[in-house]
Amino acid sequence: MIKTLRQAVFLRLTLFFCLGIFIQAQKNFYPFWIYLVVLSLLILGFSFLPKINSSYPLRWLFGAGLSLLCISSAGIITHINWKQSEWAEDVGMKTYKVQLIDEPELKPKTWMCRVKTGDKNLIIYIPIDSISSSLNPYDQLLIKARFEKVEDYMRRKGIAARAFIAKNNWEKLKNQPKQPFNVHHYSLKCRRIVLNRLKMMLPNAQLFSLAAGISFGYVREMDKETRQAFAVTGCAHILSVSGLHFAILYSTLTFIFSFLGNKKQGRIIRQLIILPFLWTFAFFTGMPPAVTRSVIMITIWGLGSTFFIQALTVNTLGSAAFFMLLYNPFNLYDIGFQLSFCAVLAILLINPYLTSLYQSRNPILKYLWELSCTSTSAQIGTAPLSIYYFNQFPLLYLFSNIFAIPVTGILMLLIPISLSISFIFGVHLELMFPLQKILEIFIKVLNALADVPQGVITDIQLTINDAISLTLGIIFFFLFLIKKRMIYLCLLIILFLFQVFYYLCPS
Repeated sequence: MIKTLRQAVFLRLTLFFCLGIFIQAQKNFYPFWIYLVVLSLLILGFSFLPKINSSYPLRWLFGAGLSLLCISSAGIITHINWKQSEWAEDVGMKTYKVQLIDEPELKPKTWMCRVKTGDKNLIIYIPIDSISSSLNPYDQLLIKARFEKVEDYMRRKGIAARAFIAKNNWEKLKNQPKQPFNVHHYSLKCRRIVLNRLKMMLPNAQLFSLAAGISFGYVREMDKETRQAFAVTGCAHILSVSGLHFAILYSTLTFIFSFLGNKKQGRIIRQLIILPFLWTFAFFTGMPPAVTRSVIMITIWGLGSTFFIQALTVNTLGSAAFFMLLYNPFNLYDIGFQLSFCAVLAILLINPYLTSLYQSRNPILKYLWELSCTSTSAQIGTAPLSIYYFNQFPLLYLFSNIFAIPVTGILMLLIPISLSISFIFGVHLELMFPLQKILEIFIKVLNALADVPQGVITDIQLTINDAISLTLGIIFFFLFLIKKRMIYLCLLIILFLFQVFYYLCPS
């Protein structure tokens, strides 16, 4: 791990950047950060002086200055983003002109709409009726409401205030102004066209929601029973488009275009075909943070493999996370961001060790073993967060993922093929029989696994301190297994004893 941190420059920068975000999110230290930026720049400048630069004992100055610069810069950027989500108005009922910036989300009695007015992002709740059900992203509305401030966790999502809108206190503007070019706008618009076509192809609401979740990350119409089945079997990640989906697509397309050969020209042509396809897929998902990070990483990996460079490393993951946090520091508090980052990090660090424990020449056994190791690595990496947020741990994740991941790969090819046939030849339900049948089997198998007694441990209560301790325990345990150094076993024992005394000693 220490060697990994030394080599992964961007991962170290990301960790210090996260520290700055966390400190500023807990307590406002602005404008102290400005003074710290000046100090860090002075240290960096001092480290470049010839006598200092050539002095081995003072080599740490450059690293210290760069680390301080990351922490202080993160504090300033976090402060700026926090101010943008500040709501100072308290003027009672007032008329606002707002614009939807995302798909409306269906709630039991209302549509939850994320809107924007000026430079503020707001949440409004509109009663369900025929008019509100026809709202589209980037529609402009005239509303009369009294907004109230939101909790801190909502502000970290960029939301400044929220309001419930009475039935007669809003209207959709008849003459919608022309929208300037916006990638997110056109992404959502194109996704809605494709989703409407998919809904025509799959009249069954459950099958449609599953297909939409797997292929486009759209789960807003999925029922609670289906979501719960995926959650208790450890397959919830399949419903959130992430690195897994792009890895499946990349591997499949690489196999399809393997006839181009492995010479430099063939590899370049193959990437020129595959990478635009992956970015097109990302475009149709609405490009949320997890998708953006994943497609950037797979692009770096693809370009690196073209020139025989090992590009998919911890440093690549660190660089993707760093730039996403630089764009929006509150991505750090996004559950999806945390889970996907930990999953990929665990796969990169733990999976090679697990894979090396068993070798087989049988391609089927080799595939099943590697799939099991990858699934186990991801589950280990995300376990502390999953238990902390969802208070449960699936015991059948291995069996469910060995079934679900290959089927997901089949569906990710079958869904776009079926959509293409539908757009070209029209919707013929008999042509959609293979897609419908596979989706039905997928749901039946997961429901059967979800009904297995004691298949999931529930009601696990972890505090934030427990989650941190569990994470450190996993890190020390695998460092001991991989490095075979007693220091990590000692740290693990000390951590265990600390937790025991923490709970035994009265507060």
